[in-house]
Amino acid sequence: MTTRKDFIAAGTIVAALASTAAEATAAPAADAKLPFDLAAFNAILDGPQPHKHLFAACELNGGEVLDMARNTLNAYRDVGVSWATVQTAIVLYHGPAIFLGLDDAFWNRYLGTLTEKTTASKTLIPQFATIRKDGEQGNPALAQIKGLVADANARFFICNNAAHGYSEMIGKAQNVPSETVYADLTKSLVANAQLVPAGIWAVHAIQEHHFTLAHTSLNYG
Repeated sequence: MTTRKDFIAAGTIVAALASTAAEATAAPAADAKLPFDLAAFNAILDGPQPHKHLFAACELNGGEVLDMARNTLNAYRDVGVSWATVQTAIVLYHGPAIFLGLDDAFWNRYLGTLTEKTTASKTLIPQFATIRKDGEQGNPALAQIKGLVADANARFFICNNAAHGYSEMIGKAQNVPSETVYADLTKSLVANAQLVPAGIWAVHAIQEHHFTLAHTSLNYG
């Protein structure tokens, strides 16, 4: 049975969240397995572009992972290399970084109304503060994401284990069934995004397709 070690690693999100995370991400439900087309996943990564780059993140960190992807593209432009020769993959996993890959509707319904009343909320709110101004609505990184998709057909891979874990946490915080939160999450992915069984697996699998790796959250957990 698939476990959620990708989401609950040694040290969890922070010490204050340890008990909540352990409860929320115990053994996954029998029907939690993600339908996943491995052949299609491999086909995406086998593009003809000679320059292949993977960016990975666990924390929001002000959207740093998106900045790194954009800075890489800009450097290619500055040295006269066409963006058409660059293939960009971004893996969001293990922690709050997964929310970068969700649309305005999900942010407004589930994340914009979190309060400090729950342990999970106390942990997530400071993360959101690194990327979202007070009173700001929707996903504040959406314009960056749309730009990366438009300019370089960037692909986003989001950890399904973390998606389940956060659906349970948010469900408890909002008094909404976790199944409802997860169902909404799966319908709220940004353009060119897909869920993968485990984000850490995707990091390895994508590198096997000869992508270089830059990671913004090496000290996470």
